[in-house]
Amino acid sequence: MKESKKISWIEAVLIAIDQLGNAIAGGNPDVTISARVGYFVHFGASKIKIYWRFLEWLIDATFYPIDGTGHCYQAYECEKGETFHHGNDLLLLLLSFFIIVSCIPLFVIIRVLAWIMPSIKNDTYPKCRS
Repeated sequence: MKESKKISWIEAVLIAIDQLGNAIAGGNPDVTISARVGYFVHFGASKIKIYWRFLEWLIDATFYPIDGTGHCYQAYECEKGETFHHGNDLLLLLLSFFIIVSCIPLFVIIRVLAWIMPSIKNDTYPKCRS
Protein backbone atom coordinates (compact mmCIF):
# COMPACT_ATOMS: atom_id res chain seq x y z
CA MET A 1 0.00 0.00 0.00
CA LYS A 2 1.33 3.42 -1.00
CA GLU A 3 1.94 6.00 1.69
CA SER A 4 -0.30 9.01 1.04
CA LYS A 5 1.06 12.54 1.02
CA LYS A 6 -1.29 14.87 2.89
CA ILE A 7 -2.68 17.55 0.62
CA SER A 8 -4.77 20.58 1.44
CA TRP A 9 -8.44 20.93 0.62
CA ILE A 10 -7.68 23.43 -2.17
CA GLU A 11 -5.06 21.10 -3.70
CA ALA A 12 -7.59 18.25 -3.67
CA VAL A 13 -10.22 20.42 -5.38
CA LEU A 14 -7.75 21.66 -8.01
CA ILE A 15 -6.64 18.09 -8.77
CA ALA A 16 -10.28 16.99 -9.08
CA ILE A 17 -11.00 19.86 -11.50
CA ASP A 18 -7.87 18.93 -13.48
CA GLN A 19 -8.95 15.27 -13.69
CA LEU A 20 -12.48 16.32 -14.69
CA GLY A 21 -11.07 18.43 -17.52
CA ASN A 22 -8.98 15.48 -18.66
CA ALA A 23 -12.00 13.16 -18.59
CA ILE A 24 -14.15 15.65 -20.55
CA ALA A 25 -11.36 15.82 -23.14
CA GLY A 26 -11.35 12.04 -23.59
CA GLY A 27 -8.69 11.09 -21.06
CA ASN A 28 -8.67 8.70 -18.13
CA PRO A 29 -10.66 10.38 -15.31
CA ASP A 30 -8.06 9.27 -12.77
CA VAL A 31 -5.19 11.06 -14.55
CA THR A 32 -4.31 14.75 -14.59
CA ILE A 33 -3.89 16.68 -17.81
CA SER A 34 -0.18 17.19 -17.06
CA ALA A 35 0.40 13.44 -16.63
CA ARG A 36 -1.44 12.71 -19.89
CA VAL A 37 0.68 15.25 -21.75
CA GLY A 38 3.88 13.96 -20.11
CA TYR A 39 3.04 10.41 -21.15
CA PHE A 40 2.32 11.24 -24.79
CA VAL A 41 5.43 13.41 -25.14
CA HIS A 42 7.81 10.82 -23.69
CA PHE A 43 6.24 7.40 -24.24
CA GLY A 44 2.99 7.56 -26.21
CA ALA A 45 2.60 6.28 -29.73
CA SER A 46 1.23 9.43 -31.33
CA LYS A 47 1.66 10.75 -34.85
CA ILE A 48 1.28 14.32 -33.59
CA LYS A 49 4.26 14.65 -31.23
CA ILE A 50 4.56 18.37 -32.02
CA TYR A 51 1.06 18.87 -30.58
CA TRP A 52 1.98 17.13 -27.32
CA ARG A 53 5.34 18.95 -27.14
CA PHE A 54 3.64 22.33 -27.50
CA LEU A 55 1.21 21.48 -24.68
CA GLU A 56 4.10 20.26 -22.52
CA TRP A 57 6.04 23.47 -23.16
CA LEU A 58 3.03 25.59 -22.18
CA ILE A 59 2.24 23.62 -19.01
CA ASP A 60 5.89 23.32 -17.95
CA ALA A 61 6.42 27.08 -18.44
CA THR A 62 3.32 27.80 -16.36
CA PHE A 63 4.38 25.67 -13.40
CA TYR A 64 8.15 26.34 -13.63
CA PRO A 65 8.31 28.59 -10.51
CA ILE A 66 6.74 25.81 -8.44
CA ASP A 67 8.15 22.58 -9.90
CA GLY A 68 11.18 23.69 -11.89
CA THR A 69 11.74 21.91 -15.18
CA GLY A 70 9.69 18.92 -16.27
CA HIS A 71 6.30 19.44 -14.57
CA CYS A 72 4.50 17.16 -17.06
CA TYR A 73 7.12 14.44 -16.79
CA GLN A 74 6.96 14.63 -12.97
CA ALA A 75 3.16 14.31 -13.16
CA TYR A 76 3.53 11.25 -15.42
CA GLU A 77 6.02 9.70 -12.97
CA CYS A 78 3.36 9.96 -10.24
CA GLU A 79 0.77 8.22 -12.41
CA LYS A 80 2.79 5.78 -14.52
CA GLY A 81 0.65 2.81 -13.47
CA GLU A 82 -2.43 4.37 -15.05
CA THR A 83 -3.87 3.92 -18.54
CA PHE A 84 -3.53 6.93 -20.85
CA HIS A 85 -6.18 7.65 -23.49
CA HIS A 86 -5.22 9.58 -26.60
CA GLY A 87 -8.65 10.85 -27.65
CA ASN A 88 -10.00 11.76 -31.08
CA ASP A 89 -9.27 15.00 -32.94
CA LEU A 90 -12.26 16.88 -31.53
CA LEU A 91 -11.38 15.88 -27.97
CA LEU A 92 -7.73 16.88 -28.52
CA LEU A 93 -8.94 20.29 -29.69
CA LEU A 94 -10.99 20.54 -26.50
CA LEU A 95 -7.93 19.51 -24.45
CA SER A 96 -5.90 22.29 -26.12
CA PHE A 97 -8.64 24.78 -25.30
CA PHE A 98 -8.67 23.73 -21.62
CA ILE A 99 -4.89 24.01 -21.36
CA ILE A 100 -4.54 27.36 -23.13
CA VAL A 101 -7.46 28.98 -21.28
CA SER A 102 -6.21 27.81 -17.89
CA CYS A 103 -2.44 28.26 -18.39
CA ILE A 104 -2.57 31.92 -19.40
CA PRO A 105 -4.03 33.22 -16.12
CA LEU A 106 -2.19 30.57 -14.07
CA PHE A 107 1.12 31.71 -15.61
CA VAL A 108 0.54 35.23 -14.27
CA ILE A 109 -0.87 34.12 -10.89
CA ILE A 110 1.96 31.67 -10.21
CA ARG A 111 4.63 34.22 -11.10
CA VAL A 112 3.07 36.83 -8.81
CA LEU A 113 2.83 34.27 -5.99
CA ALA A 114 6.44 33.18 -6.58
CA TRP A 115 7.55 36.80 -6.35
CA ILE A 116 5.55 37.42 -3.16
CA MET A 117 6.27 34.03 -1.55
CA PRO A 118 9.62 32.61 -2.68
CA SER A 119 8.91 29.51 -0.55
CA ILE A 120 6.29 28.38 -3.10
CA LYS A 121 9.02 26.32 -4.83
CA ASN A 122 8.50 22.57 -4.50
CA ASP A 123 11.75 20.81 -3.59
CA THR A 124 10.23 17.33 -3.61
CA TYR A 125 10.73 15.36 -6.84
CA PRO A 126 8.33 14.04 -7.94
CA LYS A 127 5.47 15.66 -6.07
CA CYS A 128 3.05 12.76 -5.91
CA ARG A 129 -0.25 13.15 -4.13
CA SER A 130 -0.52 9.49 -3.14
